[in-house]
Amino acid sequence: MSSKDKREFRRVTTLMPFEVRRIDPREYASYRCRVSRDTIVVDESTPPRVNDDALNHWLNMLNTKLDYLISLSSPKQYGSSFMAVEPLNISGSGMSIITKEAFNIDDILEIKVVIQIYPAKVLYLYGKIIRFEQTPHLSNTRTLGIAFLNMNEEVRNEILKFDFKKHKEKLIEKKIF
Repeated sequence: MSSKDKREFRRVTTLMPFEVRRIDPREYASYRCRVSRDTIVVDESTPPRVNDDALNHWLNMLNTKLDYLISLSSPKQYGSSFMAVEPLNISGSGMSIITKEAFNIDDILEIKVVIQIYPAKVLYLYGKIIRFEQTPHLSNTRTLGIAFLNMNEEVRNEILKFDFKKHKEKLIEKKIF
């Protein structure tokens, strides 16, 4: 294996909620990758059934009320975010995604990724497009190679310590992957 093929961090392919936007290259210097703790993350999974019927009834009632309250909240007012679950390939130093949007080499991107643990966390990642290519077997799509910029150890550790194997098992269980 050549030194070019060696990677500093293990890469993992999975499905996760994320969204991407292009940012002005003059502004990115002030942005730092970070973990958000003030964003509401709505998880559509059903809570597990509890053996105690009375407790189960109360928990389901509370869950229904919380769902109702969340549906009333304005996403902008409370910092909540609704993202589609998409495939991505991620490591501690970069990621690749598939997109239909037109991007160029050296474009700077802000990528919001939801790490689905309890409580869920939103990672704000910044990166530069270092390569793109047409995605085989998918018309009008490109695969982007992104190198992270302004990454700190806290955010890198969130990516590295996330249990992707367990996450993938849950996706398979839900028949998403």
